[in-house]
Amino acid sequence: MNLQAVVPEFCPVAPDGTATIPLPPSVVKLVRHLPDGLLAEYLQALGVETADWLEAGGSGRSRVRRIVDSLGLLSDPVLGELGAEAERFVEMTDELGQEALQAASLDRQGFAAQENALARAVWLHLREPGSFRRAEEIRHADHYRLGRMWDGFVGPKECAVSDLPGYRREFMERIMSWFRSPQVKVDVYERVRSSLEEGESRLVQVVVYREGLPDSVLEFENGDLTRRHRRPVYEFALTYEVESGVIEVIAQDRGSREEMARAFAETLLRRDLEGKRIPLREYDLRLLLTIQPFPADPEDGIAAVEVVSLTLQPLIDGAERIIFEADRKTGRSLYERIFEWFREHNPLTAGFRIQKATLSVRFHPDEGVGRGKVVAVRISLPNGCNLKSKTEKERLVCEKYLPRWGLVREV
Repeated sequence: MNLQAVVPEFCPVAPDGTATIPLPPSVVKLVRHLPDGLLAEYLQALGVETADWLEAGGSGRSRVRRIVDSLGLLSDPVLGELGAEAERFVEMTDELGQEALQAASLDRQGFAAQENALARAVWLHLREPGSFRRAEEIRHADHYRLGRMWDGFVGPKECAVSDLPGYRREFMERIMSWFRSPQVKVDVYERVRSSLEEGESRLVQVVVYREGLPDSVLEFENGDLTRRHRRPVYEFALTYEVESGVIEVIAQDRGSREEMARAFAETLLRRDLEGKRIPLREYDLRLLLTIQPFPADPEDGIAAVEVVSLTLQPLIDGAERIIFEADRKTGRSLYERIFEWFREHNPLTAGFRIQKATLSVRFHPDEGVGRGKVVAVRISLPNGCNLKSKTEKERLVCEKYLPRWGLVREV
């Protein structure tokens, strides 16, 4: 049997016609979107010789097939490293990642000259590995901001962050003592954050890497099981907005966030922390129990807003869920259909609350050409929202219109 005919698309095939392990989608994306020269440079940096199969020419599907088949023959350690790094590159291709890469790059002209988002990520990783890692830190902090990993605190305004070694050491000792970590590394740098409401704000970002408690994992070694002991490294980020004095902490361990903000203020700012938390924005979906208008300013280009999905939870014994989804082909609103189905037993009028909702926000076409962008806004109580990639239109909806439409409250 010819296995190449039945394996999934772009599953590597060995010279004898047998299929090898499929490559991760992120690796196939590298092959599709990187120019040959940059792809060769990256693979050679991994120790992969590419002369024969990368310089063979061709384009499109045949090129991708040839390169994927060749990569599939690499050793497991090299493929593992390639797959892990490809995931990092792909993660940086959204708008938030690209903004972070551009902000961190020292060679803005060289960065801008790359032909696509994936090429820019790989190019910076090769040319400025330190800048690439810093961009990952910036994206991580902004991606998880205002979510479950976030806490904000009122701090002193217009303070200089000390770069004196003694104060830096004092900050690190506070972290080591709190977490009982034998080793800590701290990176401090200035950056900016963009907001539609407030424009650009000047920040100091602090990234802390700390050594965790020892653990062990089972591994195969020469066909036998062996246990490898290690000390994992954990990371958290802290930002200080100089003008407002707001200190934000993004960390998995909620119980440590206030202590980390306090340690930062007392050691690197040499000031006390007021201790007052910044209210976390939560969503309020009660207005969506009835048909609502969604007003928008003409200059923002929003053509229409529609509620396309509702997940209802009983007010009493609320373990179950009811999910309603609109069929856009009918041209009927979700509310019309629910009323037709249930009449006097309409669950939107009594006995249920909205746990999740999806809004479809359609924009007018840019410059009147083609189809307008559609932003699907998925909100779940208390503070879940899918608008994480932070494109300009998503920021507009998240920062300006969700509060205006009465779907946000501060707690």
